Amino acid sequence: MWHKLLLKRKIIISASLSLLLIASLWYLGKNFQKFNKQTTPTITLPTISIEKSEEPPAYECCTQSKSTFRKNIYFLKTHKTGSSTIQSIILRFALRHSLNVMNPILYLYNYPISKDTIDASSSTPDNKYNILAHHVRYSSNLASFQYPNTVTVTVLRNPVTLFPSLYNYFNMAQINGMTLQQFLRSPAKPSTLWGIGSPWIYRGYNQMSYDLGFDLQKDADNQTAVDEFVAKIDREFDFVMIMEYMEESLVLLARLMGWPLQSMMHLKLNARPADPNAHVLTADEKITILKLNHVDAALYYHFEKKFRKCVDQYGKEKLQGEIVELRQLNEKFYRRCVDREVQGGDLGGILGAISYVPKNNSDLECVYATQLSLTLEQTIRDIQSTRLNLEKRLPKFR
Repeated sequence: MWHKLLLKRKIIISASLSLLLIASLWYLGKNFQKFNKQTTPTITLPTISIEKSEEPPAYECCTQSKSTFRKNIYFLKTHKTGSSTIQSIILRFALRHSLNVMNPILYLYNYPISKDTIDASSSTPDNKYNILAHHVRYSSNLASFQYPNTVTVTVLRNPVTLFPSLYNYFNMAQINGMTLQQFLRSPAKPSTLWGIGSPWIYRGYNQMSYDLGFDLQKDADNQTAVDEFVAKIDREFDFVMIMEYMEESLVLLARLMGWPLQSMMHLKLNARPADPNAHVLTADEKITILKLNHVDAALYYHFEKKFRKCVDQYGKEKLQGEIVELRQLNEKFYRRCVDREVQGGDLGGILGAISYVPKNNSDLECVYATQLSLTLEQTIRDIQSTRLNLEKRLPKFR
């Protein structure tokens, strides 16, 4: 029975996404007609420093000998950084422990969270939540929805590899009529690409910093503001994972949360097959990307340095042993859950991502692990809404 319900839900979500994509392409095409690529205004690349010399302190999880079990975690997703895989791990943890998840209204993730942007059907009576693991534009007011001692986490990726991925993901080549190489020779202003007033105006430019709440329109060329932003994220986040060190990040996240390593078992989600014909960036193109994304670069290099220091303090040999154990767990998990891989299907049908077909005899853990982001988010909404409604009708005993 639940197989049929899951299939029906997937069909509904896929149809909704298709309509969204069609509407988005219509909007972008309409705006693109207003601009001539030969007269496209270009950006004057900044000369702002992208790497600070200070040595950041290590994270708590790298130095503590034993972690206390924690169930409250807010994970702020960033675009194209492996965040969907981490999201799946955290949401499946929430399902196993019947925890309350904050569910933002779909497609409102460009806005800071508030009571008005939280899905009412699965909201809690006191507006407090154990878990957040969604695309939500970060702001400090998230603390008002947290329980005490909630762990706040995000993930970053090197802008040199992130920007080409975003360029492809957001279909920028068709929008501005330039390949990535052409674009890097003459990068256009965001307002020219997306149209002034578009909610996508900063997509691709300093994307991680935008996702984490930085005001690009006001402060992008203000080095003091950039430094203060990096310090703010360092102050308000307990752990910043690094995509290039994903396995290390997951081991350290397990340590920070006091979770068994089995909790980190996963399938890689929302990933596209490697393109053998992809352009290999030159040294000059990499420098251009770093300058074009100078806020992201400052953010990334600060936390990449902090992460490497953390690895050193934790112990590379110890960490490597746990990575080997995690890989073995993942191999067993894959054999247990996956019947086959497909490129397309579900959300992958639009984005070209690899998705997984679960085995016919799969348990619920496997079903949830093979679901892509929007499907799993909807599963959470449905289950939580049913549970909370049932709790409201139960008699209260003194």
